[in-house]
Amino acid sequence: MASKRIAELEIGERIIGTYAARDRSLASFKSKPGQYLSLTLGDATGELSARMWDGAEEAAACFQPGDAVTVRAVVEEYRGQKQLVVEKLKKADLQEIEGVELIATGAGDSETLCERVLEAVESVQNPHLRALLETFFGDPEFLDRFSRAPGAKSLHHSYLGGLLEHTVGVLELLETVARVHPQLDRDLMIAGALLHDLGKVAELECNASIEYTDCGRLVGHTVLTDRMVNRAIDAIEGFPEELSNRITHLLLSHHGQREYGAPVLPMIAEACALHYADNLDAHVQYFGQVIADGRAAGSQWSDYQRLFERYIYVGARCNAPGGQLAPSEAMQQQPQEEQQGDQSERGSIGGLFDH
Repeated sequence: MASKRIAELEIGERIIGTYAARDRSLASFKSKPGQYLSLTLGDATGELSARMWDGAEEAAACFQPGDAVTVRAVVEEYRGQKQLVVEKLKKADLQEIEGVELIATGAGDSETLCERVLEAVESVQNPHLRALLETFFGDPEFLDRFSRAPGAKSLHHSYLGGLLEHTVGVLELLETVARVHPQLDRDLMIAGALLHDLGKVAELECNASIEYTDCGRLVGHTVLTDRMVNRAIDAIEGFPEELSNRITHLLLSHHGQREYGAPVLPMIAEACALHYADNLDAHVQYFGQVIADGRAAGSQWSDYQRLFERYIYVGARCNAPGGQLAPSEAMQQQPQEEQQGDQSERGSIGGLFDH
């Protein structure tokens, strides 16, 4: 039996389907002994929260976050949102996973985007920076791996091909900066754009869902990028130390603030430009995804975006009387905890896009 995609599920349906288990936790009932299972189930079209009230501990022991699971469940409504109530759950076998799209793929054409990367590499005039870029992007095997990698585990560009899309987005922004501010070192900025998230090919892995590798969780993509790039620099004869320090500085400082994972703050203009281009591309892509999801759901406003501490405007509903904007029930019914915000997430907008 083919799984019905998450985006197609309707309230009241009984389903049997195979989905990626993107998280998992057990919690105690408040009014009786025992625990229930809370998890998020997803596929290439989206994700839903799910609860399993009976047999939770046994079910939780049979899978890990990132595994594919097959469930029998009912689609219910909770606080205005769809939620799956799981009756049975087991770890999916290979036959059940075959043909099921569990991870979304970016809309960009990877061949065209790869050509843009190679075009940018060829445009670099500094022979040492070009040799550095060719070490990675001149390797067909690495370029293929890079082009299929996600840009993050969640939030911005969190889909197959997302790393390539984000890299080209940052590249195009810095090309504009170079034209507007010709006093800046274009070659250095192009190298920074293409290399800044290189370590994500080792930080993340894709099976049933996007997950951190052990080294990704222990070390992080900033340090992994630094290792990869400086290993390549060491292999290039005569690479100037000053240039090595500059490109390393761009890579280490591109998150902009120490609380967002930057070991050093941007101290040269090209590093400042890279940081803001990286942040701009990530923010705009995230806003676009939220708006697209809202339109698909027929909403005027997004759900409350806790990390931004705001709603995002999707657009006027077509059926609003007299062409006026229909009031958002979601805004009127905003939960108290959302009004206050989660203190662990408040003020972390910049850091939202560093993973």
